[in-house]
Amino acid sequence: MKGILFDLDGVFYVEQQLIPGGIECLNWLREQRIPYRFVSNNTTLSRKNLVDKLQGLGLPVAEQDLVSANYAGVLLLAQRNLKRCRLVLRPEAQLDYPPNCLDHPDAIVIGDIGNRWDYDLLNTLMNQVLEGAEIIALHKGRYHEGPSGLVLDSGAFVAALEHATGKQATLVGKPTQTFFNLASHSFGCKPENLIMVGDDLINDIKGAQEMGMHAVLVQTGKYRKALAEESKIKPEGFISSIKELPNYLRNQIR
Repeated sequence: MKGILFDLDGVFYVEQQLIPGGIECLNWLREQRIPYRFVSNNTTLSRKNLVDKLQGLGLPVAEQDLVSANYAGVLLLAQRNLKRCRLVLRPEAQLDYPPNCLDHPDAIVIGDIGNRWDYDLLNTLMNQVLEGAEIIALHKGRYHEGPSGLVLDSGAFVAALEHATGKQATLVGKPTQTFFNLASHSFGCKPENLIMVGDDLINDIKGAQEMGMHAVLVQTGKYRKALAEESKIKPEGFISSIKELPNYLRNQIR
């Protein structure tokens, strides 16, 4: 083991509430000189604002140690020189992007906009895609943990646009290999020397396993026992919460 990749939402916090043991876990890793990075499909905040939020919760997160789907989208647009983009993002997530282009965009960037989805917006986006705009999905999450249970995520609306237009979206965040490569590059090791810890069977566990990583599922956040038991995706390990990771690692190292 050369390092650890962590998901954030559902692993270290839910909404504005920290999950007990997360800060102590990070302190232990630093004491053991085990490097770690954070990988998040968050699309609601710019990278700086996300770091500010996490630090406000008390998590010791540095900007250089965080790769978010929102930030990866900024890098992709710059790489492909796409400047006329319709940003289906919350205002606070648009800070690092080119100006929002509502008419005749070359690409449509889709993230989490909560309950602002409606038929008229989907219909407008469908027609813009049929006119030639690319679909760039910052992630295709099916659901996430909300204040009162599971909440439909933006992947459902991306799938609707793909179905209606017959065009496939370019996926940016987890579980793509491009995203995991970007996140793991700074460790200077092979992916099979890394551990991924997350609460999402597809985005975290399957994505990491396809890279050859050791994947650990936390039983917090969006984890549901019945869904995990029914799934064909089988993590290398389970822990009840992030608090248990040091004990898990001690047993692995023995």
